[in-house]
Amino acid sequence: MIQKLKGEKQMIKRLLMPMLLVGIIFAMTSMAFGQAAQETCGISVPLGSTPRTTATGHTEPIAAGAGVLAAAGGGDVRVTCTNTLGSSPGVVVLTLAVGAPITDTASTALTPVPSAAAAIRLTNFAGDFNAGNVGISAVNNTSGTIVIGLGTPLTTSTVSPSSGVVFTATTTSSFDIQGVLVSVNGKTGVLIASLSSSGGVNISGTNGTVQVVDSILPGLVDPVIAAGSIPAGVLGLPGNGGLTTGAAVLNSAGSAVGGKNNFTIKITENSVDTFRSAGQFNGGGAGVFPNSSAASSVQVLVQLANIPAGLSISGCAAAMTNVNFPGSTVGTLAPGTPTVSQGNFTAASPTLIVTFATPVDLVDQDTLWISCSAVGLGTAVTPLPSTAITAQATLAPDNTALCFLGAPSATSGNSACTGLTTGNIPRYQVNLQPTTALPVVVFPPSQTTMLLTFASVGGLYDTGIAVANTSTDPFTPAGGGAAPINGTITFYMYKIDGTSKVYTTTTGSPGSGLATGGVLNSGSTYLVNLSSLLTAAAYPAPFNGYIFITANFTNAHGAGTVYLTTTGDAALSSPLLVLPPVSTAQVRPTIDVGAGLGQ
Repeated sequence: MIQKLKGEKQMIKRLLMPMLLVGIIFAMTSMAFGQAAQETCGISVPLGSTPRTTATGHTEPIAAGAGVLAAAGGGDVRVTCTNTLGSSPGVVVLTLAVGAPITDTASTALTPVPSAAAAIRLTNFAGDFNAGNVGISAVNNTSGTIVIGLGTPLTTSTVSPSSGVVFTATTTSSFDIQGVLVSVNGKTGVLIASLSSSGGVNISGTNGTVQVVDSILPGLVDPVIAAGSIPAGVLGLPGNGGLTTGAAVLNSAGSAVGGKNNFTIKITENSVDTFRSAGQFNGGGAGVFPNSSAASSVQVLVQLANIPAGLSISGCAAAMTNVNFPGSTVGTLAPGTPTVSQGNFTAASPTLIVTFATPVDLVDQDTLWISCSAVGLGTAVTPLPSTAITAQATLAPDNTALCFLGAPSATSGNSACTGLTTGNIPRYQVNLQPTTALPVVVFPPSQTTMLLTFASVGGLYDTGIAVANTSTDPFTPAGGGAAPINGTITFYMYKIDGTSKVYTTTTGSPGSGLATGGVLNSGSTYLVNLSSLLTAAAYPAPFNGYIFITANFTNAHGAGTVYLTTTGDAALSSPLLVLPPVSTAQVRPTIDVGAGLGQ
């Protein structure tokens, strides 16, 4: 009902607007007919232009000066008019165009901020201007314009003045327009505001436009997975002592490979003042809606994808560093107190939001470190899928620039958003970074890679190979054992002459122990002579060299024996060396055969 009443009120305002403007212009022309314009007006920015805004921001203040905090609810655009002879130009309509959609209002009843000091407002009257003869007629949110009437009675959204301002000779008069917030989503470069007049006054050629934003920049540098080292300050936080760099790595049974059961994402602000607490955005509490630190700081939303149901990703926390925090060394924690909305990610709840509870350093570039210290199987079903879990980030809270009759619209809108969930200040357009999502948990293929360091076929010798699928064991997954899994076997055969051949088991493959499709079932063993594999692979004997054997299942083991074909006596026998999992997340290490492979 409240939203409906607001919508009806805005509809009435839109219907009255043309009537009001016609009334102002009629009064203006009737009173100023035949008079030469003696008044010249222009615009300036007393606080200075806003140095930078976020390229996806929907509530960015204009003309807010270097601190961007000087004016509650936004910056300050000054309209200055000078008069040479003294006269009344009649009713005048001035229009300020800010070059972007305006996302707040001049009505304190509808403004998405609870304080009158944060709405679009006219202040600092000087000379012949006063609070009784300069008023706002309309704010067109879509076109980014503010229509101002000069005259009495005071211009409002329903009242047109009938008498013009009487200007004193050689007097300079001025007033300020404050509290304007704009959406710069989709824009780059600078933002220019301009002033125009519908009669009675001239607009200065040199002061008719002014730069109100110096630079429109992306809010975030593309997130990356932590590499190299993690700062001591981050490692020193509770639960972070065991953090390592790189993605977490789980095998198909859910066990961490090489103890790599954690990940850390680095998210760096693209500008030194992107990250802000609630009190550092738009003038602090006067420009915040709802007025709550937890909900009203700049936020960073982290979204994971492809989380298997039941997989456990926990121990998640945030810390922040910068390289120039006073009196610190690189990696010392910086101010801002980043806090997370939840300590874990799940398939049902794959997003985490970081807020800043205390003031952030606005002089140096800050980096968020978002760590999840415990990644494990949880209640997920094995074998785990091979698709990596990925992460992307965006500034938040997210919504559209404008709303239509109080309801958010993804495609259009012509009114300021005023609802509790739509009118947040700040708010941003969703822009998930990086474009190609960042792998944070990887699952190496469900396989075992083994190495037979020497094999021979020729003359009186052949090599017997045995591969056992031991993913069926007496311990069971619940007891810490393997998860049963079936799969084929691939042989990568390398001769001493530098040639090679690859063969994967299939229906009709030589040897014994395989099921349909060349699959070795859990609990079974495959026995085959290398000479038979050479024939199946069309790879002529003789063969002397080494063989990589990849089983498309976990927990494979085996042995290779070079034997005399005449007697069956073994000439050389050795177990197949089981290699560490081969994955892009963990480069295969140099192998010291003499030291063994931990079998």
